[in-house]
This record gives sequence, structure tokens and C-alpha cells, in this order.
Amino acid sequence: MCVPYYYLGVFMKSMVVVFCLSMVAMFGRADAQLDVKIGGGALLDPTRGGGHLSIEVPIGDLYPTYLAPFVEYYRKSGISEIPAGVSLIYKAPLSDHYGTVFFGVAGGVLHARGFPVFIPAVIVLDDGTLINVIDPVTGEVIMQPSIDPVTGEFVTGTSTEAMIAVAGGMRFDVSEGIGAFVQGRWFRAFASGSTNNFGIHAGLMFSLGER
Repeated sequence: MCVPYYYLGVFMKSMVVVFCLSMVAMFGRADAQLDVKIGGGALLDPTRGGGHLSIEVPIGDLYPTYLAPFVEYYRKSGISEIPAGVSLIYKAPLSDHYGTVFFGVAGGVLHARGFPVFIPAVIVLDDGTLINVIDPVTGEVIMQPSIDPVTGEFVTGTSTEAMIAVAGGMRFDVSEGIGAFVQGRWFRAFASGSTNNFGIHAGLMFSLGER
């Protein structure tokens, strides 16, 4: 299935933001070395396949800290999720020969599109009065997917919410300037009804420039 142009546009705009933030972080540091991280992965429970792109720019002379704009894309069953933001990462040597471990915190936005819109379920009485359907166990109003009366299709929604994220992982050196990485990420949007999201990624890192 081809990715709709709308989602491709959002993803490309996010990539442009990642690039611009990286250039801002590099400003004034001619000796900066960029680490470009690109890979595939998935969000869990339920599983949604996707990918990760980030650019890590060193910002500390005394400590191995990095500013890393990132964007990710996940899609399943017509629902797309695009987390994007900036991470503050700390790296430590795994050993003298085998790579590094890293962890960080991030802030950004979570853009979602294609999810069903739910409305209260109602019953129409003989006199035309509408009453909500109540769950006899919980006492709460039962919600049901909204259906477009013209097309007969389910109504879908779009949202963009602020989010917070935490990530950690390892890089293993493959050759000079190239490494493989694995990482895990947790993120959650600041929105009513939001849930915890856990993701895993694996891919390659490319070091560009000189320190």
C-alpha cells in the first residue's frame, strides 16, 4: 500500500525541521561531528511498524552530551503516528573497542491521523427524544464510532499533542565512521486519554565530519 501524500508531506516537513535544528546546533562549531542515525523499528502493544531518523550534534566539551533532533513514523490499519522532537543525549564508552551506550530525554510533538472518532451511543424514543446508552456495570455512557451519514464510512480524526520521551541503547562499531545501534524508547503525549508507547529500533549510524 502506498503512503498517502498527506502523511509523506508531514514526514518530509518533520525531516526538514530535524535538519534545520541540527544546523542551528552546529552553528559556531566547525569541528563538530554529526552522527546520523537511521533505522527501522516498531511500537508495541499493539505492534505498529515504522522507522527512525535522528541527527546527533555534540554540544558539550567537558561531557559527552549531544543535541539530537529526531523524527519517527509508524502506521497500521490506516492510523499514522509521527513523533518528532529534540533529545538531550549522554554517551559513555561501552569499551575501548566495541562502541558506546547512550540514554537521553526528549520533548516534542506527536502527530496522529486516521484514528476513529467516538461519540456517545444513543437510543431514539418513540417521541423522538434521544437518551444516552448507559453501561449497566460501570454506569458510564457507552461510546461508539462516528459514521458519516453521507458516505457511510467511519469518521476519522487528526491530532497534534506535546509529548515527552525517554530513550536508551547501544552502538556497536562496525568500521571507521559506521556503527550499528539498537535502542528502546518510551513516549507519552500530554493529552486526555493518552497511553504509554514503547518502541524498539535497530539500524546504522554514520559519523560525518571531524571532531
